[in-house]
Amino acid sequence: MTDAESPTAHPSSTPVSLAEVGQYSCGLTLVFVLASTCWVLLPYTGDLFVALVFLMAIVLAGTWWNRGPVLMMAVVSALVWNYFFIPPQFTLHIDKPQDMVMFSLFFIVALSMGHLITRLRAREATLAQHHQERENLLELKHRAELLAESERLHRTLLDSVAHELKTPIAIIRTALDGLGQGNPYAHEIETANRRLQRIVESFLEMSRVESEVLEPQPDWCEIGDVVHAATKPIQQELAAYTLRIAGATELPLLRLDLRLLAQVLGNLLHNATRYAPAGTEIQIQASLFDGSLELRVRDHGPGLPLGAEEQLFEKFYRAPDSPAGGTGLGLAIARGLMRAMKGDIEAHTHPEGGAEFVLHLPVKTRSAA
Repeated sequence: MTDAESPTAHPSSTPVSLAEVGQYSCGLTLVFVLASTCWVLLPYTGDLFVALVFLMAIVLAGTWWNRGPVLMMAVVSALVWNYFFIPPQFTLHIDKPQDMVMFSLFFIVALSMGHLITRLRAREATLAQHHQERENLLELKHRAELLAESERLHRTLLDSVAHELKTPIAIIRTALDGLGQGNPYAHEIETANRRLQRIVESFLEMSRVESEVLEPQPDWCEIGDVVHAATKPIQQELAAYTLRIAGATELPLLRLDLRLLAQVLGNLLHNATRYAPAGTEIQIQASLFDGSLELRVRDHGPGLPLGAEEQLFEKFYRAPDSPAGGTGLGLAIARGLMRAMKGDIEAHTHPEGGAEFVLHLPVKTRSAA
């Protein structure tokens, strides 16, 4: 036998399950039992009673079994009734019209039951699927509500802690002013206090970004004002670097939210001071392209970790070998603020070395004159 002729070369397109094989076996057994019982009772009941018994068995089988076993049972029952019970017996010939009608009823009932069963089971499957989908939706909704509540509590906790810390930070600031510059610990305390204040402000700003309550308030300003507002809070950190600004004086007046953009730029500059070696240059390049402001901030540090260009904007992300301290929120806040202003920020390693962050912000322009 060749491969093409082997039994396994043409598998059945509708395989029969073990449960259905059992239904076929039970159907044949039931027909045999009923035929044997009716044969004994035939002198007392007549052949019409036998037909009714077989029909009742087919109807009952149809409520439990698949269509195939029910049709098989109808065919076998009709043949058994015709051969053994309808005169003339032991032939397949039928003389009386009413017997021919009853013989046909076996197949009509079987087909009707099979069709009804198929529709009922399809409906049950659909209802079960809808019920499962509804359960899944309710579960997803419940999980989403729990997640939202957890996020809300998380933001509330951070916001509460940050607000509570503002008072002792202000007290420390006042005490430092009273100590004066002659105290040997004044510089260390002031550095730690500014670092703590920056962490608190980061928590508060992250809470505002996530709660989506930011409403940019654009106004006309010069890009130099933005740079000044960004660098003023971190003058001590920038003191060890050369800050080079290009293109700012050539730009016209821009309509933007000075405070938010200055905070973004300040976060990027502070990030550069953490990773670039002291004494190197930090560059800010400002330009306009098709109604969009582009700010490039580049340092001369080690650059970005390979493949982390997007990950570094996630909350609390800290690159490998990051300097001690920091919360991992600065860049996440920067992207959140940029998107609140309908802009965005991207990052990459500059071809000549160092990290470069590029800000894109749609703006309106007006001549300074």
